[in-house]
Amino acid sequence: MPKHRKALLVLCLLWAMSFLLIAPISAEEYKTVTDMRGVQVSIPEDPQRVVAMNGGLADEVMYIFGVQDKMIGCCNSKNMVYSNYTYGDETYHVCTTIRYVLYPEYYNLTNVGYFGTGPFGLPNVETIASLEPDLLILRYKGDDDEKTFKFLEAMEGLDIPAVVLKYPDCYDEVKVETIYEEIRLLGEVFSQQEKAEKIVDLMNKEVQLIKDRTRNIAEDDKPRVLFFGSTALGAKKSGGTGNAFGTKTIQSIFLNDIINAKNAYNSTVTQVISAEELLSIDPDIIILSTWGGYHPPREMYEDEWFKNVHGLRALQDRQVYSLPANGFMEERLEFPISLMVQAKAIYPDRFEDIDLEEWTREYFKDLYGVNDEKANELLDSLLLRYLEIIKMR
Repeated sequence: MPKHRKALLVLCLLWAMSFLLIAPISAEEYKTVTDMRGVQVSIPEDPQRVVAMNGGLADEVMYIFGVQDKMIGCCNSKNMVYSNYTYGDETYHVCTTIRYVLYPEYYNLTNVGYFGTGPFGLPNVETIASLEPDLLILRYKGDDDEKTFKFLEAMEGLDIPAVVLKYPDCYDEVKVETIYEEIRLLGEVFSQQEKAEKIVDLMNKEVQLIKDRTRNIAEDDKPRVLFFGSTALGAKKSGGTGNAFGTKTIQSIFLNDIINAKNAYNSTVTQVISAEELLSIDPDIIILSTWGGYHPPREMYEDEWFKNVHGLRALQDRQVYSLPANGFMEERLEFPISLMVQAKAIYPDRFEDIDLEEWTREYFKDLYGVNDEKANELLDSLLLRYLEIIKMR
């Protein structure tokens, strides 16, 4: 073969090889997802170094997907691991942050901060950059708009792709389906759509169970329920009795739309109320939230702080209940447990067949794929016995 033809053949082979090596990279290693802002984001096909800024949902979903070891930074706090909770002569040693119970290694990750008030501090761009992530996941709460926008601009300037999830109350119409949308988006991000759909199906099955059993409650038969943050620090400082949750909160909307009951507090906002205001509301049922700490019902029955409201019908009729110590405020994967607690408290006859402890244990096993031992540890993290939920009639 003439030399010039050999040279030409070699050049053609080199060109072909370079095309094979270079051309598929952009097609195979990156994909585009549309996040909950409606923004199309180009992300790695298989993210390896993930920073997740959220209240727990992404951490839990990543655990179910089996990609928890790819998280390198998150919202972390030493105050969220195992602690003692004491009331009367009983002390409980538990971790109320479920992600640490599921995967203790989460606790060793770098804290990158978060928006709003809380134990994590503000987002630290330099810390995030030093971790060299190939993906940032931000669960947006709907506050600190300007700071969030500047933060996302900084991420873009550092070539760190950011996928934004949105809490349900970011929208004019608060719906449980928004949480399902977050899970499905995470399924796209990690190429785990089938597992994401299984999570949604399980959660929706339990939500639908509650809706089906309460859908025919007559308007006159719906009890008036007060979500109450007992002895919150803000209440004590201002001389109030506690925080009352208004009608625009996700708790109130889920109460109306899923459990089919009424919020006794007609204000749209959540705020500290006085003893006189609490007495004037006089709800049929009081649900103690996790606002300001975890409080058992007997606190309202026995504590000196509430001596001025002992005339409340809910106290006289022993109709005070506590929410589990994890999940509802953050709209994480455990929120159906809190809904079931409320449903049993509000309509005990319609949920008489539900053994709450066993039902919750099975929910954990189905959701996280854990054995009985880990499911029991997760059960303890809810402080069900401390909050006296297991004793619920």
